[in-house]
Amino acid sequence: MGEHVERETAEMEREQSGVKPAIVDKQAAEKKCVRQAALAKRDALTKMQRQEYSDKIVKNLISLPCYRDADAVLTYISFRSEVDTFPLLAQAFADGKAVFAPKVLGKEIAFYRIFSVNDLASGYMGILEPVGGLSFETWNDDQMSQHYGSRQEILICMPGAAFDRTCHRIGYGGGFYDRYLSRILRRTENTDASAYTQTGADMEEHPQLKFSTAALAYDCQIYEEIPWETHDICPMCVVTEQEIWSGF
Repeated sequence: MGEHVERETAEMEREQSGVKPAIVDKQAAEKKCVRQAALAKRDALTKMQRQEYSDKIVKNLISLPCYRDADAVLTYISFRSEVDTFPLLAQAFADGKAVFAPKVLGKEIAFYRIFSVNDLASGYMGILEPVGGLSFETWNDDQMSQHYGSRQEILICMPGAAFDRTCHRIGYGGGFYDRYLSRILRRTENTDASAYTQTGADMEEHPQLKFSTAALAYDCQIYEEIPWETHDICPMCVVTEQEIWSGF
């Protein structure tokens, strides 16, 4: 699920929201400025650079415990200049992990299981999406009932426009991943090694479920500091071709 979906949704929401407080407008303007600058830098990378960096990013990701221990990987499907997730899909399939990809449903996203890239087809705005399959929630409920007492570990790989060294994130403006992660956290009462709000609020860990989040980005998308709001969701780490930044 790529940037065009979130940008269009953000524009629609702004049109419908009417007049907003000046401070909100200022924050939105600051985020928009950083978003545009970061995406311009990302778009300026050559195809060869993007492929080289993407391979390194995936290699860095799969070296992490959050990947190695994951029973399931929920990942965006790369679009245009985003970090290429197809090498990640191939690795996760080969490692026998349950793999899920997002589908846009109105203003929300939901993840559905795929077994190969053949389970993807052009969806909203031309972005590849699952053509059907089992939802992550259904799969997760089945796993928890079948393996009661053992903990399921889930890795969510997030896209984004810009990040800073403490893992604050600026998305594409639509809030899809913030809303999805908020629903997950409410459902599981778990943020252990996962996604935290920018205020660092914590909740009790679910005994059978552990979520981890990793954002994938090129090093040119990393800033010393970016504007953020308290409702934004931080990934556990940001993985680039050069470094792995952790917010914890």
